[in-house]
Amino acid sequence: MKTKSALSYFGSDSEVAGELAAMLDDCKHVTIPFCGGASILPHLQARAIVANDLNDLAINFYRMMNSGFRNLVIEMCEHTLSHPSELLLANEVLSSNNLSDKPVRAWAYWAMCWIGRKGKGGTSNIAGMPSVRRTANGGTNATRIRAAADDLKEWSKHFERCEWESVDFRRLLPKVSDTVGCGVYCDPPWKGLGDGYLHPFNDQDHVDLQLFLQRFEIATVVVRYGDHKFIRGLYSDPHWTIIDASSRTQTNEVKGEIWITNQKKVKVI
Repeated sequence: MKTKSALSYFGSDSEVAGELAAMLDDCKHVTIPFCGGASILPHLQARAIVANDLNDLAINFYRMMNSGFRNLVIEMCEHTLSHPSELLLANEVLSSNNLSDKPVRAWAYWAMCWIGRKGKGGTSNIAGMPSVRRTANGGTNATRIRAAADDLKEWSKHFERCEWESVDFRRLLPKVSDTVGCGVYCDPPWKGLGDGYLHPFNDQDHVDLQLFLQRFEIATVVVRYGDHKFIRGLYSDPHWTIIDASSRTQTNEVKGEIWITNQKKVKVI
């Protein structure tokens, strides 16, 4: 696929998804509390996945793409242009009280994520004008949207492994079995940098997530965070292994991040 995520999402793990997924290769079942743009799905070997997110619009899109409405949603996406009118229409759909038209709302959210400025999905500032290139360097927003639409059929195959939920991680994680073959992949809102999300974390959320993950002794846990002193302190217990890593921003700048796991021997590609 040309696209590295199903939805163009803020803080995406798309650049490092393959390396993170490799740490879960032995898992037959993986729970993802913060699904976001679903970048990691194509890289996971698990035959069963629970994909969760508090962003109801994102979850509705995934559910419609995993339902009898899939072809309808794909067709609408394929006919979407890089034009301000498309964004205005999508915004009207999402602003309406007609929650029953789920396929159209799925298209509208996809359009908002892909037509507007890249990487705004999952934030409160998703609406914006199309990103129009005025130089001869690089690709265009039109080709990016076309590639995103063309890839949807392939993305939908990965959605077929998933069961979808939209609950707080405090309700989700206690249900996960701490047994061989199970895994948890967490890419939560980062400390500071994740404040732009619709559902950002405060300090207590970070503390609670660590506490809920601490109980896993057998199941594999992998957590991705921006490198921050506060987070390193939370996971300083010998129970955890911290791996220094990095990825690149949309402006191609290298940013430090840390990968945290409860496994002593980890596979990183």
